[in-house]
Amino acid sequence: MFSLSKLRKALSAFALCCLGVMGIAPLALADDPATHFELDGNMTGGNSTKPDWTNIFTGKLPGAGVTYNALPAGFSAQLFRADFNPTGNNDDSLFATGSKDTLNITPGWQCKRTNNVNDKTDINNAFAVAAVKTGADNKPHLFVYFALDVASNEGTKDVGFWFLKDPSVSCPSGGGSTPFVGSHTDGDVLIVSEFTSGGRVSEIKAYKWVGGANGYLDSNPVAVGAECGSGSGNVCARVNDVVLNGSGTGNGDQVPWLVKTKTSNPNPGYDSPTDLDLGMFFEGGIDLTAAGISGCFNRYLADTRSSTSLGATIFDFVIGDFASCSIKASKSCETTVVNTADNNYTSTFKVTITNDSATGTVHDVSFNEAANAIPSGETCKILANSNTGDQNVDNVPLTNGGTPVKLTSSLAAGADVSVEITCTGSANGFQNAVNVLAGSSSGLSDISKSGVQSDTCSATVNSGLQITKQCTGLNIVPSSVASDPIQLLASVAVTVTNPASILVNNVPVPVNESVVIDSVTDSKVGALGSQVIGHLTQVLCDSSTPPKPASPVTAANDLNLSPGETACFIGSYTPTNGDLNGQTDPSTTFFTDQATAKAHGALSTKAFEEKSSVVSCFLCDDDVDSFADVNDKYPTDPNQH
Repeated sequence: MFSLSKLRKALSAFALCCLGVMGIAPLALADDPATHFELDGNMTGGNSTKPDWTNIFTGKLPGAGVTYNALPAGFSAQLFRADFNPTGNNDDSLFATGSKDTLNITPGWQCKRTNNVNDKTDINNAFAVAAVKTGADNKPHLFVYFALDVASNEGTKDVGFWFLKDPSVSCPSGGGSTPFVGSHTDGDVLIVSEFTSGGRVSEIKAYKWVGGANGYLDSNPVAVGAECGSGSGNVCARVNDVVLNGSGTGNGDQVPWLVKTKTSNPNPGYDSPTDLDLGMFFEGGIDLTAAGISGCFNRYLADTRSSTSLGATIFDFVIGDFASCSIKASKSCETTVVNTADNNYTSTFKVTITNDSATGTVHDVSFNEAANAIPSGETCKILANSNTGDQNVDNVPLTNGGTPVKLTSSLAAGADVSVEITCTGSANGFQNAVNVLAGSSSGLSDISKSGVQSDTCSATVNSGLQITKQCTGLNIVPSSVASDPIQLLASVAVTVTNPASILVNNVPVPVNESVVIDSVTDSKVGALGSQVIGHLTQVLCDSSTPPKPASPVTAANDLNLSPGETACFIGSYTPTNGDLNGQTDPSTTFFTDQATAKAHGALSTKAFEEKSSVVSCFLCDDDVDSFADVNDKYPTDPNQH
């Protein structure tokens, strides 16, 4: 026997084939809405993979309303509205006489308030949620799930659910009939259904509004279904076919939020106005993508009505925000470089904004720096030629909480736009955040993500310090002491270098930080000071490799060393008998001293202290090669020993 499932597959394949031959783009393969949500006539029993309404909301019992739960993966746009007075019979949101679904919203729909609502048409609560799930065609599909509970189950019920794109649709009801504001948009969806007090769904259909404010409600349904679980296709619904009990206090009740019901013929088990008798709870879902509906929906309106006819009289309504389109964003650090010459850093960040809606295009995609995101002293701008959108934003400066910068006019579902930001300043370990904005239609900014933070952007700072010391000769000079008309004078040269590279784990890496010399001392000459005997003096270096003090001597004053740069110092001292350390042979007598340099990193402030090797100045060393002439094979050639 040919099974029902095989028949459906065969018919689907035949339809797709025929549509392709006719040149008509086939609709997406239908996916049963109950696959992804518990559409079983109650509010409990779901899980994170297939949630039910208690996974979406938590009642505020014993009061009315709910709190919104963290949503399972893929779900968004949760909405719950309580539409009853727990202690009275007034209702502030009813359609005024003459309002029809077939009319435009403005003018056409009107609302009013009443002090004595009709129980048979009164809505207690209405709620909805959206989900983006992979459909039968392995593509993202937008599902919307909708529900309401009513005050009475007297007679057959007819309900409608609008999913509207215009975010301004509303009606601030006053004492009399008040016009709605907002308009229909092409692709608005109306779902109508009829169900019985016995808990059965008679039919459910979905219709599409064609055109804008001057358009019309197409009487040809885009989807037709029945009870969920009956192979109903891409739209289905369920009604509670058993009594759902609620204590009004919570504690795992089958009715997890406050309701206010009454019935003249209660079924067994119905004990309280906080219970829902058979046929008081309705829920449904639709695969809008499979129905050929796309776009961003922003408002949800549930109503009660006289019939499923499109021209039916409409009664009570509940309306609220329902943002089915969404964006996600990331901000990542790409690199941080050290600007050695300027003693600062430049960090480059990449901002990526993705339209993660199933079908809707978002518009005017923009971003700005979050408040206090840019540290004091930092300057940030958009990197030239980095925007992948259609706007020219090269080198636009960015400030904390500044005017949003538009990157692209529109962004299709699943697409992304990215831009790079550079920030320059003294901060290393810079973590930055942005706000991103988009609109469900051009000119709006009703979709946002705030405080999208980057990972930490930081650079590895490499610097070092090297010091050399050389004896440049011993000379006999006149003495200022009358009893000792002559004296020895030992001359020294010291070089301090910020090397071009250093070893890190035995691997040479370039130095990228300047160092600032704090002090240079010699154990005999003394500290860096004025250009007099007894102090080291900074002088210009020559161009040799490695550098040494230039001749003729020229004073210098620059203690900030770039990578690969050397500072030269000279000094002299008068040896004393104490420096002889018991030496008696003039031909081999020498004096020793050692130099020390201290410095710090210009950016990192890392402290350095390096000592030279101990250098000997021989009394008899004509070629000044640190070898006594008596032991020197080439006493007049400093390059040979």
